[in-house]
Amino acid sequence: MHLDLTEEEKKMLIEIRNAKRFPIVRLELHNSEDEEMVNTALNYVRITDPEDSMEVVKARGAVLKSLMEQGLVFIDYTVRIWVSGDYDVYYKSKIYELLCHTVMEGAKLPGAVFNLPYMRKGYATLTLKGEKTASVL
Repeated sequence: MHLDLTEEEKKMLIEIRNAKRFPIVRLELHNSEDEEMVNTALNYVRITDPEDSMEVVKARGAVLKSLMEQGLVFIDYTVRIWVSGDYDVYYKSKIYELLCHTVMEGAKLPGAVFNLPYMRKGYATLTLKGEKTASVL
């Protein structure tokens, strides 16, 4: 099994392998009148520090997406039970604050479709292929 992984991908695989849980989120925009109206603002979000910049978070998201597309990581946003402390950093983050502020400001405009910021909680885990790959890194 030969994969050409970037240094960032290798680092994240090891990070996921060594973590008890690897919480991620998808930041969404919702409409309070129509639950079908949902737009993804930012996917595969991994925040480790409340001050993480948008560039850092987007770069991590690209790595997560790449690992998922290579079949090394499974991302699950359907979890119904989670450890609340896992997401404290997300609620305190500048990025979530920006999302909330942007949605609330936009909701004041005539014809605004989305008026609720939403954080969909999830976890990333290694697949069997990901476990095997991480074990030789």
